[in-house]
Amino acid sequence: MYSETSFSTERLQVGKVFCEDVSKQDFGFLLRIVELLRPAVVEALPPHFQHINNEKDALQWLNTLCSESQLFAVSINDQALPIGFLFVHEQRKSTVHIGYLLGEAYWRQGFASELLSGFIKWAKQHTAYCCLVAGVNVENQVSQRLLLKLGFVLQASRDANTQTYHYDYRL
Repeated sequence: MYSETSFSTERLQVGKVFCEDVSKQDFGFLLRIVELLRPAVVEALPPHFQHINNEKDALQWLNTLCSESQLFAVSINDQALPIGFLFVHEQRKSTVHIGYLLGEAYWRQGFASELLSGFIKWAKQHTAYCCLVAGVNVENQVSQRLLLKLGFVLQASRDANTQTYHYDYRL
């Protein structure tokens, strides 16, 4: 078992991935990573998201992500394989950076909104987080609108290619 359900929404199950339990024999999961990390999905993401073309690349990507952050697999309720991932990187106990990606086939169906809404609700009840931080490529207007709709606030950013949004539970 490489994940266990952390929270669910109306259509989604979100489970923390236990990377140490994923092995080279988990071909289905590793192939799914390759399928999801298509160029259109990862074009604005960091270099270690790029060029994931086989199971070996997927396992290396998985190990890199798990060394940097908590990784959650996002699945539709009646499906075993993920449709995307949620990343949570703790800066401090109370402030975390979050990121997410969904396979291109799952865009524009409300899954991202449902995922992030569910995560916010879960995090309020089950974590000590006070502030969520999300960085979005300046060209990704869909994610920018989504974050604003969910109550994130645009902050000043040092990077000309990225906009930074904060969601503060204390407000």
